[in-house]
Amino acid sequence: MSMKIDRILEIIIYLLNHDHVPASCLAERFQVSVRTIQRDMVSISSIGIPVYADAGKNGGYSILPNYKIKNTTICDAEQQLIIHALQSLATSYTNDTLNTLIEKYNAIIEKKGGQKVFWDFSVTKENQQVQDTNESLEQAICQKNYISFDYRNANGEQFHPIVQPLAIHYKWYAWYLFAYEEARQDYRTFKVARMEHLVVENRHFRQEHGSIEERMKESEQAYYQTCIPIEVQFSPQEAGLIKEYFPDCSIEKVNEHMERIFIHVPAKERLWKALLLSFGNKVTVVGPDSYRNELIKTAQDFLANYDI
Repeated sequence: MSMKIDRILEIIIYLLNHDHVPASCLAERFQVSVRTIQRDMVSISSIGIPVYADAGKNGGYSILPNYKIKNTTICDAEQQLIIHALQSLATSYTNDTLNTLIEKYNAIIEKKGGQKVFWDFSVTKENQQVQDTNESLEQAICQKNYISFDYRNANGEQFHPIVQPLAIHYKWYAWYLFAYEEARQDYRTFKVARMEHLVVENRHFRQEHGSIEERMKESEQAYYQTCIPIEVQFSPQEAGLIKEYFPDCSIEKVNEHMERIFIHVPAKERLWKALLLSFGNKVTVVGPDSYRNELIKTAQDFLANYDI
């Protein structure tokens, strides 16, 4: 009975978002027979929802356009913001539950005055391999299976960890796996795009880790304790560009011709090095000397590939 109720609810939600849906289409979507869909329509009508059927080539089931599930707890602007956030998440993460949630929320919100805000997160969408890996990781996390995989870190070093998968999360425009590695007795974060030959092992872990969110915060705090202050100097004319990329950094005046900021970043994080190099001659990294020398070597290695 519970499965039937769930199916009927999902059918109602689907019909609220689509007009003239053939019984065969509904049967295929919900993996039941056409006869079952016909009986479901009788059940839906019996509870007072105005569903009707159109005959003919373009016919199908519909719900009267003026019928809408009401949602009085969230204002219009908040409703639109939520649905756009869900749709944007869907561009970077493939999940049937997420798509069903979008369908349900589309049925609830009032679309007054048309869409006014448009978000396009498609540039952040991971490739199909990452999305397929995420699905396997979800199942392994849910069932508490050990996993193993080949991994290549940012320095090109390769190894084969065996871990307890605990969560996947999205940050820095990429998906990451948060896991516990027994061999090191430590929590680790792996970039999903660098994982290959994933194997979900036929054995389960029983170790309890408490609040995974808290473990992730602790691990992140430990990572950011490796941060060092990088002094970056630039001319006053570049202050607007610097504010755009480093909005949380205070600009200090060095002299009439020079200003500076201090950015606190992990010493081994390549993303920040790439960003600083992308400024070209608009900025000067003053220190620390070790970081400055690494940037100089990176630039020299890059130029070494060209006949200059």
